[in-house]
Amino acid sequence: MVLIALAMVSLLAMAALAIDITTLYVARSEAQNAADAAALAGAKMFVTSGVTSVGGGAPPIAFSDVCQTAGPGNTAAANRQAEAAASQNNIAGTPAAVLQISCDSSLPENPRITVIVQRTALPTFFARIWNRASSTITATATAEAFNASGSTVPIQTESVKPWFVPNCDPARIVASPGGNPNCPAGGGQNYDYFVNPDSTIANNGAYLGSPLQLLRITTTSTSPIPTNPPATSRFYVTDIPLDPPVAACPDTNAVSCDQVGTNDYRDNIACASKQRVTCGQSFPVRRPNGYGQLTRDGVQCLIHAEGTGLNRGQDVFVSGGTLPVTINPGANNPNPTLSGNGTLNISRSKSIVTVPLYNGQNLCTGGPCVSGTVVGFLQIGITQSQPAGQPQVEGVILNAVGCGAPGPTNPISGGGVAPIPVRLIHN
Repeated sequence: MVLIALAMVSLLAMAALAIDITTLYVARSEAQNAADAAALAGAKMFVTSGVTSVGGGAPPIAFSDVCQTAGPGNTAAANRQAEAAASQNNIAGTPAAVLQISCDSSLPENPRITVIVQRTALPTFFARIWNRASSTITATATAEAFNASGSTVPIQTESVKPWFVPNCDPARIVASPGGNPNCPAGGGQNYDYFVNPDSTIANNGAYLGSPLQLLRITTTSTSPIPTNPPATSRFYVTDIPLDPPVAACPDTNAVSCDQVGTNDYRDNIACASKQRVTCGQSFPVRRPNGYGQLTRDGVQCLIHAEGTGLNRGQDVFVSGGTLPVTINPGANNPNPTLSGNGTLNISRSKSIVTVPLYNGQNLCTGGPCVSGTVVGFLQIGITQSQPAGQPQVEGVILNAVGCGAPGPTNPISGGGVAPIPVRLIHN
């Protein structure tokens, strides 16, 4: 009987220990999930802020404006988003708390953020027998963003909108032979590049945070050269295939989306096509009539606007020409936890799109139009679809990527709608 009693006590002790170990193991897994989410959210701000397009932290934005090594409560953009993401994850029933954030800008095109989360006073059920009533759990995660501009690493990305934009910065005119010779501004001057011929970011990204209007090219006599500087660029409608089934197409009951499914060009704007677009890839362009209204309709569905113009329910991009751009959710934001509840400064928006850049030459000179080749990408936050008679699209430039010379390296995939990949680093 004594042996049986001792065996029962031993079995109960092992069972108790197993329960506590399981509790700690689950909490550790939850803490790691929280740290991963926080690091990815912080790294995503590197993309939205444009800081990866600015070498050495020079204007228009300094790295310290985006990320700062500090404890909780820091107001830098990446810090705020990391803390917000962590708090959406529970550890043993309690929202995760950030203990420390570390930022690394030693490679400006490849910044990193490391987040440590902690859960203190984690209750144990049987360890208190050994005078240990609670435990502390910590987890660490590192994430990075990578801008391939200036390298030989080709980029490919999905959900690219079917607008070929000339590689001509409409806000900057320089004396020839400077600037892009495909984009003459008259008087011996040229419009400058968005991305240089060597794929580096032109002018250290001085155009980031600036407004941009896009006006569709309609005839063979229409030049792709920017008009009405410094705000308006032109674009060709291009035949980027719409890859079915489209994974992220708004329901036809969504605001301004009642025509989804009736036109591939409009759907390619309103939806997130899985077609991958790669640096150096060529696409034919179109000169069709009637595409202005299709463009406006597609944009309104994409940004969840109830019509043309500002303040029609879409998300709001606040920049004033400076970075980082603040994104505030509109009343029609599809996330019900954000729309209309006073939440400010969100990290993502369906209004953020990627458009391809081509070299800027006239692709339609009277005869059949020739194809354009992707030399880079712009990431734009669309602010509104404009009424007929005006440029169809207005937005703010968030980031840029230049295409390096084709090489043996396999292309790397951008992060979602961005041509700049974001990933976790597992040490």
